[in-house]
Amino acid sequence: MYAACFAFVVACGPGELPGSEVPEPAPKFDLAAIQQPLAGDCTSTYSLTKDVAQANLSGAQGSWSCIYKLTVPSGVAGLTFKTTGGTGDADLYVRRGLTPDAALHDCRSMGVTNEEQCTIESPQSGTYYVRLYGYGTYSGASLTATYATPCTSTTLVDMGRTYSNINTPQGLFSCGYLVTIPTGVNSVTFTTAGGTGNADLYVRRSDWPRTDAYDCRSTGYSNSETCTLYSPTAGTYYIKLYGTSASSGAQFLVMMDRPYTAPVLVRGQPYIDVSMAVGEQRRFEIDMPWGKNNVQFFTSGGTGYANLYVKYEQAPTSYNHDCKDDGISTNTNCSMGWGKTGRYYVLVEAKHTPITGMRIGVNYTDYYN
Repeated sequence: MYAACFAFVVACGPGELPGSEVPEPAPKFDLAAIQQPLAGDCTSTYSLTKDVAQANLSGAQGSWSCIYKLTVPSGVAGLTFKTTGGTGDADLYVRRGLTPDAALHDCRSMGVTNEEQCTIESPQSGTYYVRLYGYGTYSGASLTATYATPCTSTTLVDMGRTYSNINTPQGLFSCGYLVTIPTGVNSVTFTTAGGTGNADLYVRRSDWPRTDAYDCRSTGYSNSETCTLYSPTAGTYYIKLYGTSASSGAQFLVMMDRPYTAPVLVRGQPYIDVSMAVGEQRRFEIDMPWGKNNVQFFTSGGTGYANLYVKYEQAPTSYNHDCKDDGISTNTNCSMGWGKTGRYYVLVEAKHTPITGMRIGVNYTDYYN
Protein backbone atom coordinates (compact mmCIF):
# COMPACT_ATOMS: atom_id res chain seq x y z
CA MET A 1 0.00 0.00 0.00
CA TYR A 2 2.73 2.50 0.96
CA ALA A 3 4.78 1.66 -2.15
CA ALA A 4 1.73 2.37 -4.35
CA CYS A 5 1.07 5.71 -2.68
CA PHE A 6 4.72 6.61 -2.95
CA ALA A 7 4.70 5.86 -6.68
CA PHE A 8 1.56 7.98 -7.08
CA VAL A 9 3.19 10.97 -5.40
CA VAL A 10 6.29 10.66 -7.55
CA ALA A 11 4.18 10.68 -10.70
CA CYS A 12 1.72 13.34 -9.62
CA GLY A 13 3.72 15.54 -7.23
CA PRO A 14 3.67 19.35 -7.35
CA GLY A 15 5.04 21.09 -10.45
CA GLU A 16 8.17 23.27 -10.53
CA LEU A 17 7.85 26.89 -9.53
CA PRO A 18 9.50 29.62 -11.59
CA GLY A 19 13.02 30.54 -10.53
CA SER A 20 16.69 30.21 -11.37
CA GLU A 21 17.43 26.58 -10.64
CA VAL A 22 20.49 24.44 -11.29
CA PRO A 23 19.55 21.55 -13.63
CA GLU A 24 19.34 18.29 -11.77
CA PRO A 25 21.56 15.43 -12.89
CA ALA A 26 18.60 13.05 -12.61
CA PRO A 27 14.93 13.29 -11.59
CA LYS A 28 14.66 13.57 -7.86
CA PHE A 29 11.56 13.01 -5.75
CA ASP A 30 10.48 16.24 -4.02
CA LEU A 31 10.51 14.82 -0.53
CA ALA A 32 10.34 18.25 1.10
CA ALA A 33 6.94 18.92 -0.48
CA ILE A 34 5.21 16.13 1.47
CA GLN A 35 7.42 15.89 4.53
CA GLN A 36 5.82 17.21 7.70
CA PRO A 37 8.01 19.58 9.78
CA LEU A 38 10.09 17.73 12.29
CA ALA A 39 10.16 18.66 15.93
CA GLY A 40 13.92 19.05 15.60
CA ASP A 41 13.82 21.62 12.78
CA CYS A 42 15.97 24.66 13.58
CA THR A 43 14.09 27.98 13.68
CA SER A 44 16.99 30.26 14.65
CA THR A 45 18.10 32.97 12.20
CA TYR A 46 21.73 33.87 11.48
CA SER A 47 23.18 36.61 9.29
CA LEU A 48 25.41 35.81 6.34
CA THR A 49 28.37 37.97 5.32
CA LYS A 50 29.22 38.26 1.64
CA ASP A 51 31.98 35.82 0.65
CA VAL A 52 32.29 34.41 4.18
CA ALA A 53 31.33 30.73 4.55
CA GLN A 54 29.06 29.31 7.23
CA ALA A 55 30.88 26.04 7.84
CA ASN A 56 30.16 22.62 9.38
CA LEU A 57 26.43 22.61 8.66
CA SER A 58 24.67 19.32 9.33
CA GLY A 59 21.17 17.94 9.55
CA ALA A 60 19.03 14.83 9.63
CA GLN A 61 17.06 13.44 6.71
CA GLY A 62 13.75 15.27 6.37
CA SER A 63 14.85 18.24 8.51
CA TRP A 64 15.09 21.96 7.69
CA SER A 65 18.23 23.79 8.75
CA CYS A 66 18.47 27.04 10.64
CA ILE A 67 17.55 30.16 8.65
CA TYR A 68 20.33 32.28 7.11
CA LYS A 69 19.79 35.78 5.81
CA LEU A 70 21.76 38.19 3.64
CA THR A 71 21.01 41.88 3.07
CA VAL A 72 21.58 42.75 -0.60
CA PRO A 73 22.08 46.39 -1.68
CA SER A 74 20.72 47.87 -4.90
CA GLY A 75 22.70 47.88 -8.13
CA VAL A 76 24.40 44.49 -7.75
CA ALA A 77 24.32 41.46 -10.04
CA GLY A 78 24.89 37.72 -9.97
CA LEU A 79 23.61 37.03 -6.45
CA THR A 80 24.72 33.45 -5.75
CA PHE A 81 24.19 31.12 -2.82
CA LYS A 82 26.29 27.96 -2.84
CA THR A 83 26.79 24.92 -0.64
CA THR A 84 29.91 22.77 -0.89
CA GLY A 85 31.81 20.05 0.92
CA GLY A 86 30.93 17.48 3.51
CA THR A 87 28.90 14.31 2.99
CA GLY A 88 25.27 13.46 2.39
CA ASP A 89 22.59 15.32 0.44
CA ALA A 90 21.38 18.81 1.44
CA ASP A 91 19.15 20.78 -0.94
CA LEU A 92 19.23 24.59 -1.12
CA TYR A 93 16.23 26.97 -0.98
CA VAL A 94 16.28 30.79 -1.35
CA ARG A 95 13.55 33.42 -1.01
CA ARG A 96 13.52 37.21 -0.85
CA GLY A 97 11.71 38.78 2.09
CA LEU A 98 10.45 35.58 3.74
CA THR A 99 11.71 32.16 4.81
CA PRO A 100 11.63 29.69 1.91
CA ASP A 101 9.99 26.30 2.01
CA ALA A 102 9.21 23.53 -0.46
CA ALA A 103 6.23 25.39 -1.93
CA LEU A 104 7.43 29.00 -1.79
CA HIS A 105 10.92 29.94 -2.95
CA ASP A 106 12.58 32.19 -5.53
CA CYS A 107 15.27 29.64 -6.29
CA ARG A 108 16.19 26.12 -5.27
CA SER A 109 18.86 23.57 -6.13
CA MET A 110 18.20 19.85 -5.71
CA GLY A 111 21.30 17.91 -6.67
CA VAL A 112 22.25 14.53 -5.27
CA THR A 113 25.10 15.77 -3.02
CA ASN A 114 25.89 18.87 -0.95
CA GLU A 115 27.10 20.69 -4.07
CA GLU A 116 24.24 23.11 -4.71
CA GLN A 117 23.98 26.59 -6.23
CA CYS A 118 21.22 29.19 -6.66
CA THR A 119 21.92 32.30 -8.78
CA ILE A 120 19.70 35.35 -9.25
CA GLU A 121 21.22 37.40 -12.08
CA SER A 122 19.59 40.79 -11.39
CA PRO A 123 18.45 40.71 -7.78
CA GLN A 124 16.24 43.29 -6.15
CA SER A 125 17.60 44.92 -3.04
CA GLY A 126 16.40 43.52 0.26
CA THR A 127 16.92 40.61 2.60
CA TYR A 128 17.26 37.10 1.18
CA TYR A 129 16.58 34.07 3.35
CA VAL A 130 18.27 30.71 2.83
CA ARG A 131 17.54 27.26 4.21
CA LEU A 132 18.89 23.76 3.63
CA TYR A 133 16.67 20.70 3.49
CA GLY A 134 18.06 17.31 4.40
CA TYR A 135 17.07 15.09 1.50
CA GLY A 136 19.42 12.70 3.22
CA THR A 137 21.44 13.03 6.37
CA TYR A 138 24.28 15.47 5.73
CA SER A 139 27.26 16.91 7.60
CA GLY A 140 30.27 19.17 7.08
CA ALA A 141 28.62 21.39 4.44
CA SER A 142 29.51 25.06 3.95
CA LEU A 143 27.14 27.83 2.79
CA THR A 144 28.49 30.93 1.01
CA ALA A 145 26.77 33.97 -0.50
CA THR A 146 28.29 36.36 -3.02
CA TYR A 147 27.35 39.02 -5.56
CA ALA A 148 29.09 41.41 -7.93
CA THR A 149 29.23 45.14 -7.20
CA PRO A 150 29.67 47.88 -9.82
CA CYS A 151 33.16 49.31 -10.30
CA THR A 152 33.53 52.99 -9.41
CA SER A 153 37.13 53.62 -10.53
CA THR A 154 37.97 55.77 -13.56
CA THR A 155 41.02 55.64 -15.86
CA LEU A 156 42.24 58.49 -18.09
CA VAL A 157 43.06 56.93 -21.44
CA ASP A 158 46.23 57.56 -23.46
CA MET A 159 45.60 57.44 -27.19
CA GLY A 160 47.01 54.26 -28.74
CA ARG A 161 47.72 52.52 -25.43
CA THR A 162 46.20 49.09 -24.81
CA TYR A 163 44.47 48.62 -21.45
CA SER A 164 44.34 44.98 -20.39
CA ASN A 165 42.61 42.62 -17.96
CA ILE A 166 39.21 44.35 -17.91
CA ASN A 167 36.60 42.31 -16.06
CA THR A 168 32.86 42.92 -16.35
CA PRO A 169 30.25 41.03 -14.27
CA GLN A 170 27.10 39.89 -16.01
CA GLY A 171 24.43 42.57 -15.80
CA LEU A 172 26.82 45.35 -14.72
CA PHE A 173 29.09 47.96 -16.31
CA SER A 174 32.87 47.80 -16.07
CA CYS A 175 35.12 50.43 -14.59
CA GLY A 176 35.06 53.72 -16.48
CA TYR A 177 37.49 55.14 -19.05
CA LEU A 178 37.81 58.77 -20.15
CA VAL A 179 39.45 60.13 -23.30
CA THR A 180 39.66 63.71 -24.55
CA ILE A 181 39.14 64.25 -28.29
CA PRO A 182 40.49 67.53 -29.74
CA THR A 183 38.92 69.54 -32.54
CA GLY A 184 39.42 68.67 -36.19
CA VAL A 185 39.66 64.90 -35.84
CA ASN A 186 38.58 62.78 -38.81
CA SER A 187 37.50 59.81 -36.70
CA VAL A 188 38.08 58.07 -33.40
CA THR A 189 37.79 54.29 -33.02
CA PHE A 190 37.17 52.41 -29.77
CA THR A 191 38.07 48.71 -29.80
CA THR A 192 37.88 45.81 -27.36
CA ALA A 193 39.26 42.30 -27.85
CA GLY A 194 40.54 39.19 -26.09
CA GLY A 195 39.56 37.47 -22.90
CA THR A 196 36.43 35.39 -22.39
CA GLY A 197 32.72 36.07 -22.17
CA ASN A 198 30.64 38.79 -23.81
CA ALA A 199 31.09 42.43 -22.89
CA ASP A 200 29.45 45.09 -25.09
CA LEU A 201 31.06 48.47 -25.73
CA TYR A 202 29.32 51.79 -24.94
CA VAL A 203 30.63 55.31 -25.62
CA ARG A 204 29.05 58.66 -24.73
CA ARG A 205 30.21 62.25 -24.84
CA SER A 206 30.11 64.33 -21.62
CA ASP A 207 28.47 61.68 -19.41
CA TRP A 208 28.65 58.00 -18.53
CA PRO A 209 26.85 55.78 -21.04
CA ARG A 210 23.84 53.65 -20.21
CA THR A 211 22.27 50.85 -22.20
CA ASP A 212 19.63 53.39 -23.28
CA ALA A 213 21.91 56.45 -23.59
CA TYR A 214 25.05 56.43 -25.77
CA ASP A 215 26.63 58.05 -28.82
CA CYS A 216 28.15 54.83 -30.09
CA ARG A 217 27.92 51.18 -29.11
CA SER A 218 28.92 47.72 -30.32
CA THR A 219 26.95 44.67 -29.19
CA GLY A 220 28.49 41.55 -30.68
CA TYR A 221 28.61 38.05 -29.27
CA SER A 222 32.06 38.15 -27.68
CA ASN A 223 34.56 40.69 -26.31
CA SER A 224 35.52 41.72 -29.87
CA GLU A 225 33.79 45.08 -30.35
CA THR A 226 34.51 48.15 -32.49
CA CYS A 227 32.82 51.53 -32.30
CA THR A 228 33.83 54.44 -34.58
CA LEU A 229 32.75 58.09 -34.44
CA TYR A 230 33.36 60.13 -37.59
CA SER A 231 34.09 63.86 -37.31
CA PRO A 232 33.48 63.68 -33.55
CA THR A 233 32.62 66.78 -31.55
CA ALA A 234 35.56 67.82 -29.41
CA GLY A 235 35.24 67.01 -25.72
CA THR A 236 35.56 64.25 -23.13
CA TYR A 237 34.19 60.84 -24.04
CA TYR A 238 33.11 58.32 -21.42
CA ILE A 239 33.55 54.59 -22.11
CA LYS A 240 32.32 51.49 -20.31
CA LEU A 241 31.79 47.81 -21.09
CA TYR A 242 28.53 46.08 -20.21
CA GLY A 243 28.46 42.41 -19.27
CA THR A 244 25.89 40.71 -21.45
CA SER A 245 27.47 37.66 -19.91
CA ALA A 246 30.34 37.63 -17.43
CA SER A 247 33.51 38.83 -19.15
CA SER A 248 37.14 38.70 -18.06
CA GLY A 249 40.55 39.57 -19.48
CA ALA A 250 39.34 41.97 -22.17
CA GLN A 251 41.60 44.61 -23.73
CA PHE A 252 40.63 48.17 -24.68
CA LEU A 253 42.21 50.58 -27.18
CA VAL A 254 41.37 54.03 -28.58
CA MET A 255 42.82 55.18 -31.91
CA MET A 256 42.43 58.63 -33.44
CA ASP A 257 42.73 59.68 -37.10
CA ARG A 258 43.81 63.31 -37.33
CA PRO A 259 43.50 65.18 -40.61
CA TYR A 260 46.73 65.98 -42.36
CA THR A 261 47.47 67.78 -45.60
CA ALA A 262 48.96 64.89 -47.50
CA PRO A 263 52.57 65.64 -48.51
CA VAL A 264 53.70 64.35 -51.91
CA LEU A 265 56.28 61.58 -52.01
CA VAL A 266 59.16 62.00 -54.47
CA ARG A 267 61.48 59.18 -55.56
CA GLY A 268 64.88 59.52 -53.97
CA GLN A 269 63.77 62.28 -51.60
CA PRO A 270 62.33 60.60 -48.49
CA TYR A 271 60.88 62.54 -45.62
CA ILE A 272 63.44 62.27 -42.83
CA ASP A 273 63.49 62.61 -39.06
CA VAL A 274 59.73 61.92 -38.78
CA SER A 275 58.41 61.74 -35.22
CA MET A 276 54.91 60.53 -34.27
CA ALA A 277 53.00 60.04 -31.03
CA VAL A 278 51.47 56.67 -30.18
CA GLY A 279 48.31 56.21 -32.24
CA GLU A 280 49.16 59.08 -34.60
CA GLN A 281 48.70 58.63 -38.34
CA ARG A 282 50.37 60.43 -41.26
CA ARG A 283 49.13 60.45 -44.85
CA PHE A 284 51.14 60.79 -48.04
CA GLU A 285 50.38 60.46 -51.75
CA ILE A 286 52.03 60.28 -55.15
CA ASP A 287 50.79 60.54 -58.76
CA MET A 288 52.58 57.61 -60.41
CA PRO A 289 53.71 58.30 -63.98
CA TRP A 290 53.28 55.76 -66.77
CA GLY A 291 55.88 53.05 -67.29
CA LYS A 292 57.24 52.57 -63.74
CA ASN A 293 58.16 49.20 -62.24
CA ASN A 294 59.29 47.78 -58.87
CA VAL A 295 57.26 50.37 -56.97
CA GLN A 296 58.09 50.22 -53.26
CA PHE A 297 56.82 52.38 -50.40
CA PHE A 298 58.89 52.15 -47.24
CA THR A 299 59.71 53.43 -43.77
CA SER A 300 63.11 52.95 -42.15
CA GLY A 301 65.47 54.13 -39.44
CA GLY A 302 64.81 55.67 -36.09
CA THR A 303 62.97 53.99 -33.23
CA GLY A 304 59.45 52.72 -32.59
CA TYR A 305 56.87 50.49 -34.27
CA ALA A 306 55.35 51.55 -37.62
CA ASN A 307 52.44 50.18 -39.64
CA LEU A 308 52.39 50.97 -43.37
CA TYR A 309 49.25 50.88 -45.57
CA VAL A 310 49.00 51.64 -49.32
CA LYS A 311 46.00 51.78 -51.64
CA TYR A 312 45.56 52.80 -55.27
CA GLU A 313 43.11 55.65 -55.99
CA GLN A 314 41.62 55.58 -52.48
CA ALA A 315 42.76 56.50 -48.97
CA PRO A 316 43.75 53.29 -47.13
CA THR A 317 42.70 52.22 -43.65
CA SER A 318 43.84 49.37 -41.46
CA TYR A 319 40.87 47.37 -42.84
CA ASN A 320 40.93 48.50 -46.49
CA HIS A 321 44.22 48.55 -48.39
CA ASP A 322 46.11 47.02 -51.30
CA CYS A 323 49.26 46.43 -49.27
CA LYS A 324 50.19 46.57 -45.61
CA ASP A 325 53.23 45.87 -43.45
CA ASP A 326 52.63 45.66 -39.69
CA GLY A 327 56.15 46.28 -38.50
CA ILE A 328 57.85 45.28 -35.26
CA SER A 329 60.19 48.21 -35.81
CA THR A 330 60.23 51.26 -38.07
CA ASN A 331 61.41 49.17 -41.04
CA THR A 332 58.40 48.42 -43.26
CA ASN A 333 57.97 47.84 -46.97
CA CYS A 334 55.04 47.65 -49.38
CA SER A 335 56.05 46.29 -52.79
CA MET A 336 53.47 47.13 -55.47
CA GLY A 337 55.28 45.62 -58.47
CA TRP A 338 54.33 47.22 -61.76
CA GLY A 339 53.08 50.71 -61.01
CA LYS A 340 49.64 51.68 -62.21
CA THR A 341 49.31 55.10 -63.71
CA GLY A 342 47.41 57.21 -61.19
CA ARG A 343 47.42 58.23 -57.57
CA TYR A 344 48.67 56.09 -54.70
CA TYR A 345 47.69 56.93 -51.14
CA VAL A 346 49.91 56.02 -48.19
CA LEU A 347 49.11 55.81 -44.48
CA VAL A 348 51.77 55.45 -41.77
CA GLU A 349 50.68 54.72 -38.21
CA ALA A 350 52.66 54.77 -34.96
CA LYS A 351 51.66 51.53 -33.27
CA HIS A 352 52.19 50.78 -29.57
CA THR A 353 55.22 53.09 -29.10
CA PRO A 354 56.19 56.60 -30.23
CA ILE A 355 58.28 56.98 -33.37
CA THR A 356 61.37 59.18 -33.64
CA GLY A 357 63.88 59.78 -36.44
CA MET A 358 62.08 57.69 -39.09
CA ARG A 359 62.31 58.00 -42.90
CA ILE A 360 59.28 57.69 -45.23
CA GLY A 361 59.70 57.38 -48.98
CA VAL A 362 59.07 55.70 -52.32
CA ASN A 363 61.32 54.03 -54.91
CA TYR A 364 60.64 52.70 -58.39
CA THR A 365 62.47 51.95 -61.63
CA ASP A 366 61.95 53.40 -65.09
CA TYR A 367 60.82 50.60 -67.36
CA TYR A 368 59.95 53.15 -70.03
CA ASN A 369 61.33 56.68 -70.18
